[in-house]
Amino acid sequence: MDEEQDLREAIFYNKSTTEETVSTILKPETRPKSINTFLYLTAVIADLMAFAAGVSFAWSSPMLPKLDGSKDPDHNPLGRPITPSEASWIAGLVPLGAIFGPMAAGTLADKIGRKRSLLVMAAVMTLSLLTTAFAKIIHLFYISRFLLGTACGSVFSILPLFLVEIAESHNRGTVSCLSGIFVTSGFNFAFIVGPHLSVQNFCLVCISPLVIFIACFSILGAESPIYLASINDEKRLMTSLKKLRNNSAEEIQAEFRSIMKSVEQTDRRKGTIGQIVGSKSLTRALVISLGIIIFQQAAGVSAIISYMQTIFAAAGGSLSPEMYPVIVGTVQTVATALASSLVDRLGRKVLLLASAVGMCISVATLGVYFYLKNHQIQVDMISWVPVLSLVVFMMMFNIGLGPVPWVVIAELFPPNMRSTTTSLASFSCFMSSFIITLVFAAMSLHLGMANCFFVLSLICLCAGAFIFCFVPETKGKSLQEIQRSLEGNTMD
Repeated sequence: MDEEQDLREAIFYNKSTTEETVSTILKPETRPKSINTFLYLTAVIADLMAFAAGVSFAWSSPMLPKLDGSKDPDHNPLGRPITPSEASWIAGLVPLGAIFGPMAAGTLADKIGRKRSLLVMAAVMTLSLLTTAFAKIIHLFYISRFLLGTACGSVFSILPLFLVEIAESHNRGTVSCLSGIFVTSGFNFAFIVGPHLSVQNFCLVCISPLVIFIACFSILGAESPIYLASINDEKRLMTSLKKLRNNSAEEIQAEFRSIMKSVEQTDRRKGTIGQIVGSKSLTRALVISLGIIIFQQAAGVSAIISYMQTIFAAAGGSLSPEMYPVIVGTVQTVATALASSLVDRLGRKVLLLASAVGMCISVATLGVYFYLKNHQIQVDMISWVPVLSLVVFMMMFNIGLGPVPWVVIAELFPPNMRSTTTSLASFSCFMSSFIITLVFAAMSLHLGMANCFFVLSLICLCAGAFIFCFVPETKGKSLQEIQRSLEGNTMD
């Protein structure tokens, strides 16, 4: 009875201890005894967008050889081989579009909701792929690829936001990291299936998960409780919570009131960059968010994937070119699945640190191999080192620095700031990826492959130091508790 009285007072009176009292009382009892099937079903359906985005980014790997005439020239939809310059544009317009997509994604998610925003992006991606499937001129390829990129960039802004907001404190990491599995599965799907289909047929196959998503998500998908609270739609908020939770009616009522109270308090502030800069806790959260997302890309994963065949060829690898992306895609999927199962057990910070250290060691090993090879030292006996080093590098990336930053970024901000900051993080991610990929080519030309890898190793070491010193552990904490920890003097 005392706890119930405390809860009523915490909810209906504006005490300074409101959030602490609510979270303390609710935390032990809101942890469900069994898996909430509907919550995970909603997450899996939403993650079909991550799968489609993964396929879209990997599309150029199996399709460019068909367009430049090196493979299956009789079925080239353009009727002629594309030039190297045209190939570069077709491959580059998706990541370029992904830079611009997040700019409007946050505003869209706040205006029409997370669910409808994802459905809009699915429609844009479907239209883009249909255009590519039936395009007969190169400029239609350019337009459709750029639009596809903007939609993919928007997905990486909206989807992490949606997943964090539908999950609970004890399963938030697992639910959020599931999207990484779907992204890497999309890569593998393109690498394995793409080489065996024509450009048109592959584009039509790529539409399949989007059609399934639109049909299932329209009917079964629940809207984010945080968004429904922000527009004061109490009826739909209660319906959403009943679907997404295994809790008792009393616990759902308590969470309903806690969400409404939290949103009411944060909605008094404008969700702008200026507001973030004016707040100590939000500035700290922004520095952490941009820091880990820039380190994610500065570690060179995009460059290494882009130049993987070049790296293996320089190392003297004996595998066929088609096998490299399949190996990498498989490793990425397995590692991300492992991260999803561990992130709510070991914590975000542990996985991020282990990832940074593992990447540092593996890429430094790769640098040593190329250093020995460049100095005419016999390396035939250790020709397996580049393959193992790259496999370990990709595995460690996908255990931590790949999926986990997206979880942390969405957790660090209050509801009214979240869409703005996840969009900013997505923009920073794709912009950093674009720059690093370009810089890596120049670095390898002027510094040599060995020194490039030593530089990446140093960056990974700096990433580990940044994570250790600044990134807070958010495992098992309510979103309100995370905000209070950022306002305090420590980040632990």
